[in-house]
Amino acid sequence: MKKEKTKSSRDKLLDVTFDEVYKYGYCGAATANILKKAGVPRGSMYHHFESKKALVLAMIDERLSPKVREFFEFKSDVEMDAFRVLDFTLKKISKNKMLIKHGCPLHRLMFEMGSLDCDIAKACEGEFEYLRDKLVDVLKEGMKKGEIKDGNCVDKAEFFIVCSWGMLSKTPDSSTKEKFLKESEILLELFKP
Repeated sequence: MKKEKTKSSRDKLLDVTFDEVYKYGYCGAATANILKKAGVPRGSMYHHFESKKALVLAMIDERLSPKVREFFEFKSDVEMDAFRVLDFTLKKISKNKMLIKHGCPLHRLMFEMGSLDCDIAKACEGEFEYLRDKLVDVLKEGMKKGEIKDGNCVDKAEFFIVCSWGMLSKTPDSSTKEKFLKESEILLELFKP
């Protein structure tokens, strides 16, 4: 039987920080709670990160971005045309209980920190641009093949992303899979040729 590798203090801090910032936001994610849940002493945190901000910036790079990129692949292939990529993405979101309940972690952090901290905002904006550019490639190909309504690909990609985030931005009590799927149908109609 293979022995599981023990997580380093740094990894524990990054994992817990992702969860805490996702659920409570940057301002609500107390350093004391992060340390307690990670089971890491304060000195260990400052050994790895000079501040809470540095910890969150590392979390964006090492936890948030990989999770968002893995989830929102935005690539078409032989089996899936551009319109089906959009539909597949929305259905995939609808099946993720955390997204339905808490919204997109990237969007939440961007919205909270956009005017509060330029470094965190810039890191989030860079990730948004990455997602947008991946979706632009899919939409361009879809427009060439007549699968997607013609228009400005950048505008359409941004619109799709921010609409899906908006549909997830309800309170946890009023956000349901069924509501999200109904709103998804309306959004998809706008992309049909």
